[in-house]
Amino acid sequence: MASFAAELSGSRGIWLSNADGERQRIGTVVFTPAGGGQTRFKVTMEETLEEYFLAMRPFRCLTGPRQRLCHFPVEREAQVISAGDLVPLEYALLFMRTAPKSLHIDPFNGLYYRMTLTENGIVGQLHDVDMDPFITPDSVPVERRQRPIRALDLTPGDPRSHWLPILKIE
Repeated sequence: MASFAAELSGSRGIWLSNADGERQRIGTVVFTPAGGGQTRFKVTMEETLEEYFLAMRPFRCLTGPRQRLCHFPVEREAQVISAGDLVPLEYALLFMRTAPKSLHIDPFNGLYYRMTLTENGIVGQLHDVDMDPFITPDSVPVERRQRPIRALDLTPGDPRSHWLPILKIE
């Protein structure tokens, strides 16, 4: 990954997909080399995502036949990644799922795409996560509040029970 900064520069599409071949463009990420093996990024969600007011705040959501996926970005640190640290990008692309007609959000229904670099871009595999540490930060020890989600908090998402379990940036 010596050429990580060079490879990840410019504008790339953010896509969610499933094994049935369904593919939805949900946004764009612009990468800018920052030197020292780091890359700045800025995520912009597609205008086609619908706006909903759920749990006393606005969400941009994508609604499918079985689920509604609501973008829940978390920016607690600089929007900078490196080959060994994609967590800020993972946090920028957090979601919560609901039933398609639901007007309520349950923090237990968080979606975390754990990302890896590939030759063709970045791929995120879906994990279920409880979003409560972001909603009630006092529930997390002070030293973990910037990055409250740990590997042991993630459960691999069952692709049969999730609408779009794969995230790709390409």
